[in-house]
Order: sequence, then structure tokens, then C-alpha cells
Amino acid sequence: MIRKALIIMAVSLLPPALYSQGTLFTPGGFVRGGSYFSTGDYEHNINAAYADATLTLTATDNISFKGFADLRVRLGQQFGENVNSLKLREGWGTYYNSFMSISAGQKIVKWGKSDFTSPLSRFNPVDYTFRSPDREDAELGNLLAELTVTPSSFFRLSVVATPLWNPSVLIISPVEVPDNIQIEIPTGLMTEEGYHSLGARGDITLRSLDAGFQYYHGPELMPGLTLASADFTNPMVPLINIKGVPYIINSAGIDFETVIEPVVMRGTLAYSKPVEEKAGNEEIPFPQLDWILGGDWSSGRWRVTAEYSGKKVSDFYEPPYDPLIGTEPDLEELYELFMTPGFDPVEYARLQTEAVNRLYNYQMKEYYHSAGVRLEAEFLYGKLIPSVSAVYNFTSEDLLLLPVIKYKPSDGLTISGGMEYYTGPEGSLYDIIDNFMNSVFF
Repeated sequence: MIRKALIIMAVSLLPPALYSQGTLFTPGGFVRGGSYFSTGDYEHNINAAYADATLTLTATDNISFKGFADLRVRLGQQFGENVNSLKLREGWGTYYNSFMSISAGQKIVKWGKSDFTSPLSRFNPVDYTFRSPDREDAELGNLLAELTVTPSSFFRLSVVATPLWNPSVLIISPVEVPDNIQIEIPTGLMTEEGYHSLGARGDITLRSLDAGFQYYHGPELMPGLTLASADFTNPMVPLINIKGVPYIINSAGIDFETVIEPVVMRGTLAYSKPVEEKAGNEEIPFPQLDWILGGDWSSGRWRVTAEYSGKKVSDFYEPPYDPLIGTEPDLEELYELFMTPGFDPVEYARLQTEAVNRLYNYQMKEYYHSAGVRLEAEFLYGKLIPSVSAVYNFTSEDLLLLPVIKYKPSDGLTISGGMEYYTGPEGSLYDIIDNFMNSVFF
């Protein structure tokens, strides 16, 4: 690994632009060091410490071809585990002309115009455990092919297909669970029958309005948790094995962006429904309808972004039991359940696993309402950039605060520091993750 890292660093010292046989090659990248320090009662005071090196390379003939690669090395530790990785975040090539373009490879494709939530982004998996001051670093990219057709100046149609499933990484691996519960979370590209996906999006660009509409069929990026096995030989300490699996959804939506001086307004309406029935399938969520309205306002050195989002969960029913993680079991109540004639302990564990999925998907209630706001300013001619973001879910009462300050003393150098603060009522998602996610970073 070290040898590979040295090779990457050596290549990055090449001149910033090379020209060979009509193709222009432009390398770039960055190096970075950072540390996260836990502010809660997490067992590791140093939440994360790392050194990153990134090499990017763009190749183009400025006529009909463009290629891009983003190779990343990380050494260090995170949540008490050593990290030693070399990953191709993106690596794709594109042929294009005035009417169409065809791309293939590992690529980040983000659909949707919303700021804080993205119910229309179906091809962009995210590692929600990844520690970085740039939240876009958590985006993983996907192995895909993309065809874009532009029949007119105001309309563009994109079709994207993926042959494999590249799931998002849940914030679950650092969660403290009892020794009798094992949770296996999938990571990386996976191939099975039905893991491929297909989506189409049309974008309309007019003088004062950008609008889009789209359809998607394929596996949801977020894996569902299923009860793989349950052994109740000892009913007080059962052996539970949970596994993350894909489930197929159909999704459709529309969004828009327009300028209503002095505000840029955005809106989204999205509907998703699993292909399989939920009954008896704990990993499958309810169908849901999402709606979002937001915008941003700029004046001088100040910029404000605000967004409201709502959700309606269809076919809703109250969860019969608490989630398997995040709550302390009531032993007296558990004993009474096991003494009840006809009680099925495996079904009990299955419904508890279903409740975990509902907690992560925010489907514990029939309706959800949340809001996010970001305030950012520039001082010292753009060298000093403080910002603060806050997202609050009025239904679950989960709150995220993210104050950050960046200082750019010279070109190519950025120094940043900030804080991630999660909080929520007992048993909520943020209550489960706050002890290992709450931190200050530099």
C-alpha cells in the first residue's frame, strides 16, 4: 500500500498539463491531514485521524472525447479501526457531439435540485460513516453507463443503467449492540439477479425556469435489514443475526428551480414504492411521498439557504415492538411475552428488526416534517468563510448542528475547523449515533 501511495504522489508531481497525440492530460489533486475528537461519552477520544492523498486526471481532445479519474488514498484510523485504503472514486470516459453523449465507468451522478435532502438521487451511494470536512467526500460513485440526448437547446434526456448494486453505508457499524446480536452490512459492488437498475430523467431549461422529471426502477441505495437467523435456545439471551440486503423500488418525481428576485426557489415532489409487498418482509419499507420547498438568498458577503421537507408514509401502521437496537429491553415485559400462549419469539425478533428499518428510514410515524438552514459569509476578500448549518426534524425531534470555519491564507491551502453535533430524544436515530458522531474536527 505504501509503495502504491508513493507512486501516486510521484505521478502527481508531473507538470500540470501534458499534451500527447492530440489529447490534453491535466492532472490535479490534493493532500490533506485531519483529526476528529469525540465530544460525547464515546470510548475513543480520537474519533478519527487520517492522511489523504488524491490524484485526479482529466483527458480530452476538446472535440469529442473526455475522460476523468479520481484515485484516493487514506491512511489512519476511524472509530477505533485502522484505515488503509486505495480507492478509485471515479474513472469514466465520454464520447460526445452536439446531439448526444455516451459515458461509461465509475461515476458520480446526482439527480435532483434540493439542498438538504435528495429523494430523487438514485444513482449516488453515500458512506454516511465517512469522516471528512467536505461532506461530498462521502459520495462513492457508481459503476454505470449514461446516455444523454439533447434534441433542442431547452430539452435534455438522460438514461442511466447500472449492472451491479453499490449500496450506501449505514451509520450502524460503530453502534454498540449486545454481543448476542450480529449485524452484517454490505459494502462495495455486488452482483446478483435483479441488482441492476435503470433510470431516465428529462430536463427542461427555459429563460426563468429549470424543471426536471424522472423515473427509476432498481434496488434502493440504502440496504434493508433482514432477520437472517434467530436462536432462542436461551430466551433471555437469544442469538440474533441480521443482514443488510437490497430491495427493488419504483420511483418517480419532478423538481424545479426558478428565480423570484431576490431568491432562487427550488421544489421537489417524489414518490417511491417497493416492488414486493411489505407484509412478512421486514427489510421492505412502506411506500412514501416526499415534498420539498426551499431556496437561497445572497447579498454581498452573505448567503442563506433554507429548505422545508415533508413526507407521507402510505399503508402505515404503528410498530408493535421497539427497535432491536437503541432501546434497553424491559426484562419483566419480555418474560411476560414469552409466557404468553402462542407467542412466536422469531416473529418478535423479525418485527423488532422491521422497527430498526423504520427508524433509519424515518417511517415510525405516518407524517414527517423537517427543515434545514445554512448561513454562510465571506470575509477578508474570500479568505475567511464561516458557516453554520442546522437540520431539525419536527416529528422525530432529531437535530444536527454543523458550524464550520474555513481560512484560506494562500492559493491551494485551506485550514478548516468545526463541529458535528447530533441530538435527539431517547430511542431516536440521533440518540443512537450521537455518542460516536458528536465531535470537533480540524
